[in-house]
Amino acid sequence: MSTLKSASCQVPSKLILCGEHSVLFGTPALSMAINLPTTCDIQFTPLDHTNNSEFFIELPDLRISCRYSYEQWQQELISIEARFEAFNNPADVNKTAILTHPAQLILLCMARISRYQTLASGQWHIRVTSENWLGRGMGSSAAVILATLKAAAKILPLHLKPEQLLKQATEIESYQHGRSSGLDPATLLAKTVIEFSIPGHIHPLGLNTLPLSAWLIDTGKPKTSTGACVSHVRDNFGADKKRWQNFAEVVKQIKHAWQAHSTEQFVDGIRRNQELLNQIGVVPKNVQQFIKQLNQLELNACAKVCGAGAVAGDSAGVVIYFGTKAPNDLCDRMGYKFQPLTLYKSSGE
Repeated sequence: MSTLKSASCQVPSKLILCGEHSVLFGTPALSMAINLPTTCDIQFTPLDHTNNSEFFIELPDLRISCRYSYEQWQQELISIEARFEAFNNPADVNKTAILTHPAQLILLCMARISRYQTLASGQWHIRVTSENWLGRGMGSSAAVILATLKAAAKILPLHLKPEQLLKQATEIESYQHGRSSGLDPATLLAKTVIEFSIPGHIHPLGLNTLPLSAWLIDTGKPKTSTGACVSHVRDNFGADKKRWQNFAEVVKQIKHAWQAHSTEQFVDGIRRNQELLNQIGVVPKNVQQFIKQLNQLELNACAKVCGAGAVAGDSAGVVIYFGTKAPNDLCDRMGYKFQPLTLYKSSGE
């Protein structure tokens, strides 16, 4: 008689407060886990009449549901690996996406779990939902990966140490983005505010509250990819050591001001950081003007782009705004969605 097993795991979103581009040039970044959770629910039903696993994957936010037999799963993995190898071949100048369907991220997770322990034969019903703002640099891929890995490990059951989860999540994320620094999964695993520097140095800062009330503002999906922004910055400013030292100093200022509860220094640091981002060309002019207007709303108001920004178009993804009152009128005039920002409160998961 079949026995249903079920597991659920929740993972936060992430937001890089400062150091988005400069982290690639040796400076630290401050990254924080925020309360926009991604949840993976798995139901596993053993079946006596099959020797293989089959997967039913639901992604309601994307209006996707699909089913894979064991053979289809294996064939998908072969195709993904071929595209991954081609993507990482310097001689191949025509880069194509490694993952061609959102469900493939789930299939990769199940393949990685099976390296530790053979998957039991039966039906795996995997459902992922999220409050993350997709395509806005808030760690949506890493959140899906970690939530799936942790839920599947519960079903088996399999105990994965944090360092094992970080390694697997970083490697899987590279299939989504081409190369992962590990910052996203590190932040989501820490579930707090961390200082991160490449390669993989993670320092939780013990900060449990924001220095001011904060709001996330969506200026729209950037017209250019993260990769295009990174290439622009590298090609135009990569050798400018003084510039990256300026970024390092402002990141240090923001961290110390937050730790010391110094509102004045924190506000000054956020504004300085935004000006540095303007200078490297990753903030469209209209978003620059919008941030200036935000800064003028009240005495201690400050705002900056969080994420890669954009080197073309009028949208720059997420802007974080600090103040005492929500920027309702200004955001409404601009047609920007916004909502309060809170740090993630771990439930012990």
